[in-house]
Amino acid sequence: AQRYRYANADMEDLETKLKKAQAQRFRLIVTDGVFSMDGNAAPMDKIFELAKKYEALVMIDESHSAGVVGKTGRGVTEQYDCIGEAHMITGTLGKSFGGAIGGFTTGKKEIVEMLRQRSRPYLFSNSIPPIVAAAGIEAFKMLQEENTLQDKLHENVDYFVAKMKEAKFDLKPTDSAICAVMLYDAKLSQEFATELLEEGIYVIGFFYPVVPQDEARIRVQLSAGHTLEHLDKAIEAFIKVGKKLNVI
Repeated sequence: AQRYRYANADMEDLETKLKKAQAQRFRLIVTDGVFSMDGNAAPMDKIFELAKKYEALVMIDESHSAGVVGKTGRGVTEQYDCIGEAHMITGTLGKSFGGAIGGFTTGKKEIVEMLRQRSRPYLFSNSIPPIVAAAGIEAFKMLQEENTLQDKLHENVDYFVAKMKEAKFDLKPTDSAICAVMLYDAKLSQEFATELLEEGIYVIGFFYPVVPQDEARIRVQLSAGHTLEHLDKAIEAFIKVGKKLNVI
């Protein structure tokens, strides 16, 4: 298939690429639900609008959004009130659904049957252990029955973001459990992560080419399992290291 790359969340660029692809028999828009390095959600309302205009299919990777985003954790399609409009949704069992291996693809029966016959990652890999599949199913059931953990997660995110901004750190806006603490310098991000580890806080410093040039950051991923004591310890460590390295 012919591939057209469009700039991240840039709807003008996406429309330009869709226009270029009009001669193709089928058009498929592929997007993350939540972008893994920034934590922001894709503008699904605008993506579906363009998909209808140019008769394109839509595929969403909900790996970072399923179980987290939306009123009941059903991802960005719920957040944007467009459940059922995506033609394919992929996700993982390795994040909000328990941290195990494996993943899933959902869609129309015809698409799923085709993937069973043509998808190389499905055909040429081993099945996940039954116990992992069972754990994933139970995680889905928990999400369907109540939202206590999801509510706790969002409380933790709001608390962490508020306290970090109060301490004068620069954070990107987030729609998820991912918080990007911006440092901009690659060497500084590595040094900051090393210093935090000495304080008992394990994080990763990301820099080019994983993120754009001069947008190095510490990527924090919060959990419903974190208590306020955990968060306060992390925030105190950030402040201590931030002052030591002249970030704040």
